[in-house]
Amino acid sequence: MQLTLRDFFMRLPLISGIGHGTTTACWHWTLAHPQVTHINARVLMTMLTELNLPEKRTTAITQHLFSAKLDATITTNLAHSGCLTIADAAYPEALKETYAPPVALFFLGDLRLLRAPQLAVVGTRHPTPYAIKAMRLLLPAVVERGVCLVSGLAQGVDTLAHQVALAHCGKTIAVIGTGLDHCYPAANRDLMTTLTHQQLIFSEYPWGTQGARHHFPERNRIIAGLSQSVLVIEAAHHSGSLITANIALQENRNVLAVPGTIDGKNSVGTNELILAGAKPILNSEHIMEEVLVDKWP
Repeated sequence: MQLTLRDFFMRLPLISGIGHGTTTACWHWTLAHPQVTHINARVLMTMLTELNLPEKRTTAITQHLFSAKLDATITTNLAHSGCLTIADAAYPEALKETYAPPVALFFLGDLRLLRAPQLAVVGTRHPTPYAIKAMRLLLPAVVERGVCLVSGLAQGVDTLAHQVALAHCGKTIAVIGTGLDHCYPAANRDLMTTLTHQQLIFSEYPWGTQGARHHFPERNRIIAGLSQSVLVIEAAHHSGSLITANIALQENRNVLAVPGTIDGKNSVGTNELILAGAKPILNSEHIMEEVLVDKWP
């Protein structure tokens, strides 16, 4: 059996026990061997030998990569969604440059949204009236300039970010931590359906995958990786939004934060980000001069 690089990267992360470290190593190996355009048993053995992977992972790949079971999994996923792989021309360069880019993303919606400037919008699942007002003041003008809002379809700030984009006839991308047939939270099912038909939803996880605790930090690296800048609206001291902000800093992205009151627990995280060097956002122009730096007059 012989696989194109696209097929190889679609199948590789679906093998049990194969994580981001292994998939990234295999991708880097193909970059170092540009003459390789297909993966067969001989090429695969050469790759695995040169990468010197642990025996357990090597065995898992050799036993399952060409299996009928994996064929069936791929068939099921492609019957319900598209798949964007790191070997595809449409794969975003910004995401490709990150430390551990997903080698395959299942999607529903319009991949052309990836051509727009991307702004990640993250924050608390329990926004205060101040945060809601701040989003309504800051984001419409950004959306109307063609910036695509990227978020995680979670309760709170994520949901509001997607809704602002829709309300102003703009663009938005959701990156979720479940398979594309699941919605978390369930209350966002109607919103998710709208996004699949009018916008774009990505998932690293195959059809049928329920949410797990570790999926959401993994999802956050994709949100940060897709975006030129990450805007944190409101975040408590140990908020998951700060994970996204820290990933963004590691990936040399701009981190923007809306300042909050000094006595608000949901403002501790954003105020600390500003203290650490994040750009304070006081108006829409402050966002656009970061995201649209190459287009700003």
